[in-house]
Amino acid sequence: MCFHPMGEEVFWLKPLYQLGFVCFFDFYFWIGVYVFGVSTR
Repeated sequence: MCFHPMGEEVFWLKPLYQLGFVCFFDFYFWIGVYVFGVSTR
């Protein structure tokens, strides 16, 4: 079994990147919902 540091990095970074993207999107989604809710009052 060969050890590939780059392969390992990509393997670990990809899920972290996706998780960060989901959190980022979710954060902006709830800000948008809040701003929309406040502006419609």
